[in-house]
Amino acid sequence: MTAARLVLHEARYDQKVFRRDPQAVFFTAGLPLLYLFVFVTIFGDQHDRAYGLPESVKVSTILVPGIVAIGIVSAAFQNLAATLVQERESGMLKRVRSAPVPPWAFIAGRTATSVATALLLAAVLLVFGRVFFGVQIPGARMPALLLAIVVATAAFCCLGFAFTAVVMKATATAPMAAAVTLTLYFISGNFFSVNNVPGWMKLAADIFPVKHLNEALFTAIYPGTRGLGVEWLDLAVVAAWGLAGLAIAVRRFRWAPTAST
Repeated sequence: MTAARLVLHEARYDQKVFRRDPQAVFFTAGLPLLYLFVFVTIFGDQHDRAYGLPESVKVSTILVPGIVAIGIVSAAFQNLAATLVQERESGMLKRVRSAPVPPWAFIAGRTATSVATALLLAAVLLVFGRVFFGVQIPGARMPALLLAIVVATAAFCCLGFAFTAVVMKATATAPMAAAVTLTLYFISGNFFSVNNVPGWMKLAADIFPVKHLNEALFTAIYPGTRGLGVEWLDLAVVAAWGLAGLAIAVRRFRWAPTAST
């Protein structure tokens, strides 16, 4: 079997497992949709400044890319890390490690599944924002939007693999991941404006990748953007976090249950 067929086989299997888990589907796909509906319904018609723009824009234009970012993080980081830790602690990853399937095919399959899920979820959120809240989706900058989604998904997949190294029990994965991501969402402006937050909080948001993902997505969607709409610096920060996660995952990722290591 060729490398491409191996990865495709793993990805198909992972997609079937994911679709058969209602809780995973809800928290990965349903929750971002719920966030979009709640926050855009409440704040969407207001106007605010975003990401250094001189003029104010509708808050819905700011919130939609922020919720898309949440969907990407949910698919590529939270869901991936939770699944991996659960399978590791149940002994499934140990059996996969000893199976004829190469480890790289397993990892590539999981990553491909996360990328596909993130792309689909981003498309659903953007269509939802366009149909129900009138948020424009400029077709000319669709390549920039796709580039931001793919780069971010790959980076957060690496961070998801790395995150499993600090989680000892399967039951701890969800609360630990939620604590990290929700904190970043609040300080990065995914739910509401952070123009008036303290300077140290803005500095903290600038260090981590979520705010940079928000800005890359916003630039690609914002109607007033000139040119290709690619925020190279923001994508570079997101990619750098992904490379750091990859380096940690290569050294610290475990296939055996914690009790066995």
